[in-house]
Amino acid sequence: MTIYLAICDNNIADRKQLERLLERQKDMRLRENYDVLYIDSFGSEEALMATPVKYDMFFIDVTEGSSTGMEIAKKLRSRGIDAPIVLCESTINYSSYVNAPDNIIYIEKPINKGQTSHLVDVALEWAKRKIPLVEARCQNETRFYKHTELIRAIPLERFVTRLCLENGEYLDISDSISSLEKQCRTYGCFVRCRKDLVNVFHITAATPNGFKLSNGDTVTYSIFQRRNIINTMAGNMRKLNRDQR
Repeated sequence: MTIYLAICDNNIADRKQLERLLERQKDMRLRENYDVLYIDSFGSEEALMATPVKYDMFFIDVTEGSSTGMEIAKKLRSRGIDAPIVLCESTINYSSYVNAPDNIIYIEKPINKGQTSHLVDVALEWAKRKIPLVEARCQNETRFYKHTELIRAIPLERFVTRLCLENGEYLDISDSISSLEKQCRTYGCFVRCRKDLVNVFHITAATPNGFKLSNGDTVTYSIFQRRNIINTMAGNMRKLNRDQR
């Protein structure tokens, strides 16, 4: 199995030490289990935030600049990144923070071989069951969400689409509805209803030539879309039945 690990630490010596420990894990696991570890190392928040969605675990300790390690962890969670985050404590006691985000692991520096081995195991287990995220490029930020959270997508303009998420949030992304449909095609649970893109798992009731959705919205479909909608819903029912056996 392949996993991606990210280190973000403004202390160069600590960062290099963790890199060495993870590289040893990488070599050992490749020989013994054929697991592949990719390790990226960053010295700043800006570099880490460029492509955070790819990582299966974050090792963070930032004590200088505008954001601490805890604040970076909160930003990752606010963008929809739910991979495990390891806050490595040096001069900041991260575990004393209130309102910390979910799935945070606290560990004191210096980190040893046994701890890195255990943490890599945690990352591997998480990677086995993670749900791939969909990118949402908004005007001022990039967010990530699970496809299961998307109820409906509404085209507003040629390259502006509104996402309706199950938590009640609306995101306007700089992308066409056709491009979003291509991203979501692999999940097999999205259908077109007129110009909208709808997640069949958020359909709660039938209406004349349409559906009521879990957020209370109502959508309609054309007669030409009916067959594809039925086939998609039937395919997902078969898959659910197989998974429940």
